Amino acid sequence: MTQRKLFPIASYCSSRGWGGLEMNVSRFLHWMQDRGWPVYLYADPDSGIMSQAAKMGLTARPFPKPSEVSALWQSHSLAKMALADGVRVLILHQSPDTLVCSLAKRWSRDRINLAFSQNMHLGNKRDLIHAWQYRTIDAFVSPLPILAEQAKRQTVVPPEKIYVIPHGIELEQFTHRLDRAEARRALNLPPDATIIGIIGRLDPKKAQHIGIRALARLHKRGLRPHLLIVGDSTIGEGDNYRLNLEKLVAESGLTEFVHFRPYQEWPELAYAAMDIFVLTSQSETYGLVTIEAMTSGLPVIGTDSGGTIDIIDHERTGLRYAPDDDSALAEALMRFLTDPALASKLAAQGKQDALAKYSHTKQCESWEQLLRTITR
Repeated sequence: MTQRKLFPIASYCSSRGWGGLEMNVSRFLHWMQDRGWPVYLYADPDSGIMSQAAKMGLTARPFPKPSEVSALWQSHSLAKMALADGVRVLILHQSPDTLVCSLAKRWSRDRINLAFSQNMHLGNKRDLIHAWQYRTIDAFVSPLPILAEQAKRQTVVPPEKIYVIPHGIELEQFTHRLDRAEARRALNLPPDATIIGIIGRLDPKKAQHIGIRALARLHKRGLRPHLLIVGDSTIGEGDNYRLNLEKLVAESGLTEFVHFRPYQEWPELAYAAMDIFVLTSQSETYGLVTIEAMTSGLPVIGTDSGGTIDIIDHERTGLRYAPDDDSALAEALMRFLTDPALASKLAAQGKQDALAKYSHTKQCESWEQLLRTITR
């Protein structure tokens, strides 16, 4: 790859929060910058992703989140900014940003190409207003086949412009597993317990309460595993859900068996402390934590919904259960807890699958090919 073939690209992200979407955007830009691409981030000055961009050494331009009223003139400003930076491809990551980006493309007289990187489920986007916006998109990138099919059904983007490029991870971060004893000491966890783990922000849609109820069912059947819950409350939404979780733990008599820990900048520490990973979300668009757990060599259990259907091949690379069904989750956990051979077999196959599909290098290479295709 020669330097002359690399041209400026930019990501536009209006989100003010800090979660999976924003992590995916910042990591992707960081990886592409490391590969020599000139990259820019356009984001709200008070957002979490702007703070992270500074830590990563990314070039970030403050761009206040537009309202419906201000979208027209702010899209003109966005176009001017992108053209001044020499940007040839502007990448957006969520549906609410299509209006300002599609208008910016029009203002640029189509000198800017648009790529939509899907991070959320899509509702119906075939109404007249959304149809106009989505027709300006030059490439729609879904991270999983099931989501690409959703895009074909829910948008007017031509099928030939819809691509599948999985979000990747730095595999070596999770394949070189840390010592379990050291990880448990670092997280102040019991050294000899069987530990089930959940990672994600504390939110009703992440449904950590289902994990607690499943744990209670296991204890009633005479088993004594522990539950590690890693994550912080959703920014700006208070701690009500966490307080409800703590109340459920106390009412279930599980205070000694459930361990809350804050968001970990180095999640591999939490995975190293676990014996089984569980995804309890009602419907996860992608579920990068599931892929990280698989890469770490853990047996995984996830909900039979959303992108998890594509990530976990039921009975081959892990187990799936119906969302919000703590009884079904308890049964899946029982299978792993009472059949270590099955847990080891599915964990090994899951790791092999993750290593083959979810490399961040493969993600970047696929994007590079796509970027050159839409700028020809």
